[in-house]
Amino acid sequence: MLYLRYLGPRLSLLVGLSVARSAFAQVPAEPPPAPVAAPKNEPPVAAPAEAKPEPTELEKLRADLQATQRQVEELRTAQEEAAAALQEPSTEQEKLKLYGFADMGFQYTRANKSSVLANLYDFNNANFILGNVNIYFDAQPVEHWRGLVEVRFTNAPQGRITNFGGLGGQFARASTFTDDTSGAAANAPLWGGTLVIERAWLEYNRFQAVKLRVGNWFTPFGIWNEDHGSPTLISLAWPQFMTQRWMPLRQTGLMAYGSTFAGSWELGYAATLSNGRQEDANLNIDGTIGGGGRLYARRDTGRVNSTFGLSFFTGKSRDKVVSVTGVDPITFRSESTFEYNEYVTGADVSLDIGSTRIRSEGVVRRSTYTPGKRQLLNQVLQPQGSAPDKWEHSFYVLVAQQLPGALDMFEPYVWAEAFQTPTIIGDGTFVGSAGLNVRFNPAITWKNQYSRVWLFDWLYDSPYDNSTNNLHQFYSRLVMAF
Repeated sequence: MLYLRYLGPRLSLLVGLSVARSAFAQVPAEPPPAPVAAPKNEPPVAAPAEAKPEPTELEKLRADLQATQRQVEELRTAQEEAAAALQEPSTEQEKLKLYGFADMGFQYTRANKSSVLANLYDFNNANFILGNVNIYFDAQPVEHWRGLVEVRFTNAPQGRITNFGGLGGQFARASTFTDDTSGAAANAPLWGGTLVIERAWLEYNRFQAVKLRVGNWFTPFGIWNEDHGSPTLISLAWPQFMTQRWMPLRQTGLMAYGSTFAGSWELGYAATLSNGRQEDANLNIDGTIGGGGRLYARRDTGRVNSTFGLSFFTGKSRDKVVSVTGVDPITFRSESTFEYNEYVTGADVSLDIGSTRIRSEGVVRRSTYTPGKRQLLNQVLQPQGSAPDKWEHSFYVLVAQQLPGALDMFEPYVWAEAFQTPTIIGDGTFVGSAGLNVRFNPAITWKNQYSRVWLFDWLYDSPYDNSTNNLHQFYSRLVMAF
């Protein structure tokens, strides 16, 4: 408030001037002098040039008062403009917002050195990890329209095993190492990395009950997929039905969603039409539109906040092979190497009771192949093997508790998950986990999770000893939201 310091002496002067003005108004004005008659028969005498009178002390005070009043008005106007600028965001800030999150840290997975998993994924080594580096570009150029692009920066696929040696052929790893042609030396090193487009969509959201979104979006299925950022999720590990992609994690197409209120409950929905799975192509090469949706009821008032949801997805997946069968004239033949239909449904519950958070979800998937068009399995691990028609089931419960009082920065949690899917190392898996989140402030969290994994033969017999593939896993990440 520098202008108050400046106005201190001025305001004292204003008070003095006000008192002087009142006193001046009470003094009676002196009568004007009587006119003197000019002598007769004498020529008039020219009046001398009237000199401009010097301003009186009172007139000086009045002029000073008026100048001070003008300065006060100018300062008041400047103050109001500054306050308005602070309260109202600029147009540029509203049009585009940048934010994101990053996590990195340490992980260790231990398994029997002779197991299938230990050799497939290079286990039994401690690793420092660059996890997620995600940036959001959130645009709202005009009212009721929004666009969101999320990209992830990775160093993949550097080091990934691309081919096994021995019976598998020549051992090879993926390498993104090359010479930097833009470097200051001819042999300057460069490691490339993959830029992942997590999602990119545009939407029209004028009406709460019906909003339309087009582009590439996360499948509205269950608790985890849409709200996937590591700062918001409780645990580091995903449920296995997501890790194994029982439904497509993201799709390209059209989504309609919205909600309404019934008392204290929000009733919402999402309905989707898309190209289906994108593992083989971004285009709709299977010729069938994938469809799905989600229904939920949410209550966020009171001590108990809850959400209940149902999700569904169905689609067809096939690989289309195009062969040249003739030259003059040129002819082609199209055929599918595999083709299957899938149906996935799930139910989920989220409960927040005070400082306790509970998440639970159950998922069932059915996939059926067209006769004669089954996918081949890994021919090194299972020669002549092909994928069967199958049912898959998954269920988990996660409970987290924020500690009270001075320990409220700590949130321990436990996780139990069981899922069934036929594989060469067993069709049943149970995962038990314990974790601890340490929230230093709203932007920084340290997340830790230990998991023990057991594999079983529940419905099918595996050619391998399941127990050799049991795992110990530990993950630690420092997470920043910005």
